[in-house]
Amino acid sequence: MLKPIKTVSSLKHQNIKSKNTLNILCWNVAKLTKKELFKKFFEKLIKDEKLDFLILQEVKSDISKSSAILEDFSFVISPNMQTKKHIYGVMNAFNISCESNQNFLTSKKELKVATHKSILITKHTLNDKDVLVVNIHALNFVSFRDFKYELESLKEELKSYKDSLIVAGDFNTWNRKRVLLLKNFCEELFLQEVTYKEIENIKKVFKNSIDYIFFRGLTLQYSKVIDTNTISDHNPIIASFTI
Repeated sequence: MLKPIKTVSSLKHQNIKSKNTLNILCWNVAKLTKKELFKKFFEKLIKDEKLDFLILQEVKSDISKSSAILEDFSFVISPNMQTKKHIYGVMNAFNISCESNQNFLTSKKELKVATHKSILITKHTLNDKDVLVVNIHALNFVSFRDFKYELESLKEELKSYKDSLIVAGDFNTWNRKRVLLLKNFCEELFLQEVTYKEIENIKKVFKNSIDYIFFRGLTLQYSKVIDTNTISDHNPIIASFTI
């Protein structure tokens, strides 16, 4: 594995700064982005749900053809791994302008594969209102102390930001201690959790949900979970907000 490049981006919607609703999807796509079955399903899902913003984890992309994943979206990819041909990491894709982006690699590494995980923050202005979107794929095979250190570091990074905020991703909260730590993280940042009627379809490990969308400063209109058990072991979660 090579040291990942900092970010890969394509910004094609810089003139779109007005939108009344924001339909977002969060999904750990398990490196399926280059599979034809996934592509066909995903294209239909984007159209059917009228999605504006995609918060994806475990994206696999060609280094030379990153824009081909989502041709109708602007995007930023924050890689945590790179080979000679591909990058892997988290992606925010959107059909609105992007004012700035920051990417971070965790300081700790996964014990089994010795790789960092990536966090991506993108800032958007809609209707003269700033919205920060945080995409996190949390560490999995590490001690609770290391898991806590990374989440606390992110919290400190976000504390000074006072406007609208979305934090979403695969948090790997597979035990009670991690769940309680995430709850405290949300309380300190005044974040609300998006809940779902289809709770049985959310990815769980040891009966604990690991995929979440949290928000503040926006109004939640509806939420849903899409059952994709023939596509991925994670299911996409969707939330619609008014700005």
